Amino acid sequence: MRNWIPCLRACSREVPMPATPWLKLQIPARVPRGFLSKLLVLCSVSVFAPEARAEEQLDVLFLSKSSGYEHAVIKRSEGDPSRVEMVLGELAEQHGFGLSATKDAGSINAADLQDVDVVIFYTTGDLTKSGGTGAGIFRGDGEGAMGKDGVTDLIKWVEAGGGFVAFHSASDTFKNTDLGLADDAVTPYVEMLGAQFRAHGPRNFAGQLMVIDPDHPVAAGLKDGAAVVDEWYAFSQLATDRIHAVALLDAGAEKDALPKVYGGDPYPVIWTMERGEGRVYYNAMGHREDVWTNPLFQGLVVDAILWAGGEGATQSSPNLSVAHP
Repeated sequence: MRNWIPCLRACSREVPMPATPWLKLQIPARVPRGFLSKLLVLCSVSVFAPEARAEEQLDVLFLSKSSGYEHAVIKRSEGDPSRVEMVLGELAEQHGFGLSATKDAGSINAADLQDVDVVIFYTTGDLTKSGGTGAGIFRGDGEGAMGKDGVTDLIKWVEAGGGFVAFHSASDTFKNTDLGLADDAVTPYVEMLGAQFRAHGPRNFAGQLMVIDPDHPVAAGLKDGAAVVDEWYAFSQLATDRIHAVALLDAGAEKDALPKVYGGDPYPVIWTMERGEGRVYYNAMGHREDVWTNPLFQGLVVDAILWAGGEGATQSSPNLSVAHP
């Protein structure tokens, strides 16, 4: 199926996006810049859903709320959709799933989740706050906050059969430090996800992926030994007794250059878990725009969505002690 090239070194130039045939509204010939995205995305309607909804179609909700640092790939500019929103929109059209994109974390509630099959997070911070706790680049996006029961509702929804897909800084969300808890505390969200962000180095580098479950449905596009240039996270509160590791990161020379961040053995960067009747997927990649616009990474995104939506074997028994002693 899809395979990573031996070394995915995305170019530094901005990759142009294709046309957007998935926009299905009739509009005047001339409209102000940003009109479409303000109308379609900011209102959080299902703009990417096909006109005729098939019974088996997955309904996907993408939340990119930032209550801390807002990554460039999820930032909207002059009302236009973010890069990730554009990519997910194209994939929704190509693969026949409905997509709603929002920055309003208030959409995570028991009532609204009943209409969703898969939730995707690319988020940061304590989402119950509209802004961040810091200043400057850590001030957050100021978008709608999650209600006080949002995390509880999300976890119950997953346990009842929902699919949760998380990329990159979703592990930098609801950390113990975000909530003013002790460094060794595990928040309910982190317990569901399987780990929390601890640190990353000052530069992007080509990390080598060690695929330890090539037969998993979400691993169809992975090639063992592939080198992917990205901002690589290190983790704490890693649930080694519960996660099913799909791929580990070998940080190579960065292990010696930054031993406090990357030192030690290779560690999981793609994993899955069962949570009740539901499925959880995490992928640490996705900081860079040229990762999201790469068709090979996009294949991983689609595989994750379909798996979280119930396609293929769950295949998520804890395996880390066996696969990587």
